[in-house]
Amino acid sequence: MIGAIRRIKYFGRNREYTLTDGRMDFVFQSNESYPQGSFVSFELSGAVPIEIKLLAGEEAKQAYAKIRESVKVKSGPNILRDEVTEKLWPMLERAAAEIATAKKIGKPVMLRFHGDADGICSAFAISSVIYCKSFQQNSAVYSVKDALRDIGNFGQEAPLVLLLDFGSNDQSLPALELLRAAGIDYMIIDHHPHGKNKDIINPFLITEKGSRYTAGYLACEIAVAAGMDLEEAGQLAKIACAGDKSDILGSGEDERKKAMVLDFLAAHISFGNNIEFYRKVMKNQELFDSILIQARESIDEAAAKLRIKEVDGPVRIIHFSLENVISRGEWPPSSKITTKIFEERNGPEPLVVLGYNERSIIIRLNEAAEKKGFSANGIAEKLKQTMPDFIEGGGGHIRAGAIRARKGFVKEVLGEIIRMSQ
Repeated sequence: MIGAIRRIKYFGRNREYTLTDGRMDFVFQSNESYPQGSFVSFELSGAVPIEIKLLAGEEAKQAYAKIRESVKVKSGPNILRDEVTEKLWPMLERAAAEIATAKKIGKPVMLRFHGDADGICSAFAISSVIYCKSFQQNSAVYSVKDALRDIGNFGQEAPLVLLLDFGSNDQSLPALELLRAAGIDYMIIDHHPHGKNKDIINPFLITEKGSRYTAGYLACEIAVAAGMDLEEAGQLAKIACAGDKSDILGSGEDERKKAMVLDFLAAHISFGNNIEFYRKVMKNQELFDSILIQARESIDEAAAKLRIKEVDGPVRIIHFSLENVISRGEWPPSSKITTKIFEERNGPEPLVVLGYNERSIIIRLNEAAEKKGFSANGIAEKLKQTMPDFIEGGGGHIRAGAIRARKGFVKEVLGEIIRMSQ
């Protein structure tokens, strides 16, 4: 027979192991070391496993496949049914089965979530159905340093690494190759434009408007299939969508408030395993209300200091410097201030709003501008081609994105965006 070590209890030098074959659990004691989540072959003496042999390579893959066949997940989609989610469902269902199988066999799971409301909601969803070590990630890139740290943290164990709301870009590929070389499985749940890597769960594989289907929403669909309560997941998905200004679930004012508080917290708590702290804050109404007031007031105060300029034309351009308004790494960030001005000035005519500092330009545009063919990510990609000596990076969604310019050249890049928009 074959199975997996799903649980370990320690009694001095001895260990009590719980082993599963996918249908039944068996318990045995041994002073031999079998890593949690590892695969073994065994014989039974009564109901006690004996003659246990650790499996590796192809034998371990076959054992995993057999146990995975016994795992059943809920069919769907369950939160939203439209053409895109129907096409996405096979990959969401596979992800749910992988997570459910990891839970059944006791495979360690480590997730890194992007430090904003969407990323935090993704982590809330996944961690509601399986125990995870979770860490906030403020970079959009999964770096080689991140990968080496994760490989080192698990020793003999081979975890499942989940990257939530980031990691689809080509800059993350070297780190992902290191995970593969170390025998570590990974899963990327993201809604940003992807590069060469297609081994991801990303709506851009289905549609050019993939950014609307936020990582938090995708994670909630996966979590429901793996056992999360549907009503709870639906509310959480609305918060994720509110955080990234997605309209697919009709998020309301309550969800926007919760997304604002999560964004505020993420800006002040920039690293570490914070997911339980975030949960506690969301349940403490007095603390929640106090944070919301501070978050909104600080954005209003910053926006009031701006000197706003406008350029009329086929597309209305609003631009302003954030140089003396923001402090690096502090609240409110450039994105929130730019969004505040965008929401105040938005109307039926095509509109592009540009907030800039010494190195970055934040882009916001409305539906009317999108219908004219504009895209924040498209602008960033075009500038990478036409101004390669000026641009260090950039990207984003259709209606929201950012460009990083070389020091001293942001005004030239700003001028080119304005020219492109006329």
